[in-house]
Amino acid sequence: MTTEIKQQPGIALGIVPGIAPGIAVVLVDPNSLTRDCFSLGLGTLCQDMTVRSVASLKDAAGVLARDGRTEVVLCNIGAQMGLNDVLCAAIRDAVSACLPVPLVIISDRDDGGMILESLRLGVRGYIVPSLGLGVMLEAIRLVAAGGTFVPATSLQSLIAPVPGGVAVPQPPPPGVSVPVTDRIGGLTPREMAVLTCMREGKSNKLIAYMLGMCENTAKAHVRNVLKKLGATNRTEAAFMAHAHLSRGAALGSNQP
Repeated sequence: MTTEIKQQPGIALGIVPGIAPGIAVVLVDPNSLTRDCFSLGLGTLCQDMTVRSVASLKDAAGVLARDGRTEVVLCNIGAQMGLNDVLCAAIRDAVSACLPVPLVIISDRDDGGMILESLRLGVRGYIVPSLGLGVMLEAIRLVAAGGTFVPATSLQSLIAPVPGGVAVPQPPPPGVSVPVTDRIGGLTPREMAVLTCMREGKSNKLIAYMLGMCENTAKAHVRNVLKKLGATNRTEAAFMAHAHLSRGAALGSNQP
């Protein structure tokens, strides 16, 4: 069953409507209650958002095949014990089923390792319940514009000790095991600004707009940043930037 909800202008408690007009979303959630809650919440939050809610990826694929307007697919995987071969395969299949539309996961687990692995599998966003609907909508906007969304607190959990407890070491992505201070210090001021935007999950188009350059120039800067940092992708570069900041350094400290 497919349910389409398009809210008229309205105000929910603590929420300002009309933030991200014109976004078409497909929500995949096998549970009727949470599916309806997410659909109604997003529709109330954004007056022009169209949310088509379905119970399975098979139903979502049918919607995508019939309607080329969909910009983001949200998939609620609920509470999972952690990554395993079955879950990894399911995430990979979900990403493939939604292509070329980006997939955003909603999960009860705020686990940095699980988030990074999901990104490696092709997921473009990871939302946890603690973020709230307002942040969820901004994440949808970002992914629809070509960016990638990861909760900052989740990345910080990989590089910061657990207060009052014993920190469990997490395997860093390839290339992050060596100190990055010298690498980041070797970036030009313009490249530092680009890295800051990459850390915030901005797409090349948004980086170009924010920094007043053409998109091809932004792409060239991104390639240079990845090369200088020794990062294989944008996620790795963002991880390095977080690690750098956790040591008390400021990304914008480089001067010409």
